[in-house]
Amino acid sequence: MTSQENIPSTWWAIRCVWLRYFAVFRKSIAYSIVTTFAEPLLYLVTFGLGVGTLVGMMDVQGVKVHYRSFVFAGVLAQTVLFQGFFGAAYGSFVRMYYQKIFHAMATTPITLSEVLWGELLWDASNATFAAFAVLVIGYVTGQFNIVGCLLALPLSFLCCLMFSGLGLWVAAWSTTIDQIAYPQFLIVFPMFLFCGVFFPLETLPKILQWIAWFLPLTPVTKLARTLLLGFPLDPAAPLLILVWTAILVFGSRRAMMKRLIK
Repeated sequence: MTSQENIPSTWWAIRCVWLRYFAVFRKSIAYSIVTTFAEPLLYLVTFGLGVGTLVGMMDVQGVKVHYRSFVFAGVLAQTVLFQGFFGAAYGSFVRMYYQKIFHAMATTPITLSEVLWGELLWDASNATFAAFAVLVIGYVTGQFNIVGCLLALPLSFLCCLMFSGLGLWVAAWSTTIDQIAYPQFLIVFPMFLFCGVFFPLETLPKILQWIAWFLPLTPVTKLARTLLLGFPLDPAAPLLILVWTAILVFGSRRAMMKRLIK
C-alpha cells in the first residue's frame, strides 16, 4: 500500500482520537460554556471599563482606538496563549502519565503518531472555542467588527495549535506534574506581561522590545490588532507565527515520541 493510500486511514485515526476527546468534553459542556464566556467578560469589565475609563482614547501606530478595544484585542491573544498552553500541558500530562490514554489508544490500529496529532488538534480546537467566545463578546459589545472577527478565527486556531505544541513539549519534558510550573512562570507569564497584551509594545525600552519579539505571543498580539482594530500590518508577525508553529508542533511531537517510546 502506498503512502498516499494510507492518508485516508491516517485522517480517520486522528478523527477518532479527536472525537474521543470531544465525547469527554460534551459531558461537562455546560460548565465549559459558562467558564469560557465568564473569563473574557471579567477582563472586559475590569480592564476595559475600569482601567479604560482612566485611559480613554489612545493613538497607537497612527490609529485612534479606545483602550477598551485595544486591551480586548490583547485578551484574544492572551486567551489563545493560556488555553492552548494549559490545556495541552496539564491535559496531555494527565492523559499520558496518570490515565495512560496515549498507550491505550496506541494498542489499537491507531498509531502513536496519530494519537499525538489528535491530541494537538483537540487541544487547539478546545482553545479556539475560548477564542471564539472572546470574539463573540467583542463583536456584541462593539469592540470588533464582524469581518475582523471572521478573519481572526482561523488565526486563533493556528496560534492555539502553536501554543498547544508548547504545552505538549512541556508535558513531554516534565517528570512530575509540578514541574510544569517552571515554564509556566518562566515562559508563559512573562509573555503574558511583556508582549503587549495590556499596553503598546513601543512603550517599552528598546532592549525589552527586542526580547519581546523573540517570544511567540508578540506576533500574535500584533496580528490580532491588525485584523480586529485596523492597525498597520507588521510583515514579520505572520512569518514569525508560522515559524514558531512549525518549531513547537513538530518539536513537541518528537519530544513526546521520545518520552513514550523507550
